[in-house]
Formats: sequence, C-alpha cells, structure tokens
Amino acid sequence: MFAMVGGATLTELRSSLVLAELERDGGVSPHVGPFVDFSDVGSLLTSAGFTLPTVDIDTIKIGYPNAMILMEHLQRMGEGNASLQRRERIGVDTFLAASCIYDEMFKLDDDGDDGVEASAQIIYAIGWTPHESQPQPLERGTAKHKVGDVNVVHTETKK
Repeated sequence: MFAMVGGATLTELRSSLVLAELERDGGVSPHVGPFVDFSDVGSLLTSAGFTLPTVDIDTIKIGYPNAMILMEHLQRMGEGNASLQRRERIGVDTFLAASCIYDEMFKLDDDGDDGVEASAQIIYAIGWTPHESQPQPLERGTAKHKVGDVNVVHTETKK
C-alpha cells in the first residue's frame, strides 16, 4: 500500500510557466518535474507481480500568499526538476511573468487578497501478493447474467 503525488499536481504552475516562456522566450521547456499518471499505477502494480490492484485519487488545494512564495517553497523542499530535457536556466523576467500570470489566473477569490491555490493530486494504491485463496475470474461464457441486463435491473429498482 502506498500514496504518491500524481500527474495532475501543480497544473497551475505548469500552465503559468508555459504561458510566460512562450511570451518571453518563444519556446517551452519543462520546469515542473514529471509525475506518474493515475492511469499508469494499476499497470505498474500488475507488472510488478501484484494482483487485485486498487487505485484511488484525491485532489487537494493548498493556499499560498502568492506564486513566488509557492515557487520558493518548492525550491526549499528540493522539488526542482531533474529532467534532462529542461533548459538549464530560466530568466528572472520569465519567472516574474509566470508569477504574475499565476497570481492573476489562480486567485483564491475574486478580490485577490487571499492568495493563490496550488493543486496536489494524491494517488493511493494497494496490490496483493498472489495466493490461491484470492478470487479468480470465471471461465469465459459461464456468467449467469448479461452485462446488458444491468440497465434493466437498475431501472426496476428505481420504481
């Protein structure tokens, strides 16, 4: 069982940096480290030999006074981007532009006094070591009900 940060984390910061870089530098480079996508976690568990994988997500919003404090917080946590495809340096003017874009687009409220929000996607997953006591899929064609009958049963229970 584990929990990890997922691919939809810091989407606001990614968007702000892309817009600022396009405007200032005419190109885009990844500046937020890559994260695992939710859709890949079950496959990873199965590939590692686990059975009955179960995956769930939560998205939490974290408030910050402004984008510069968020970026400083990430830097001090050691959450820099180690990707080899990124540009080595980003100009101060690009960071300032990204900060202004972030502060404008991702306000906590309309008057802008309460700061900005940052999204964090948390992926929870569990897998089991294979064992003969675990439920096994039935042989093909041995089902007692058709999948198409589910709608009929659902409609009848609503009455």
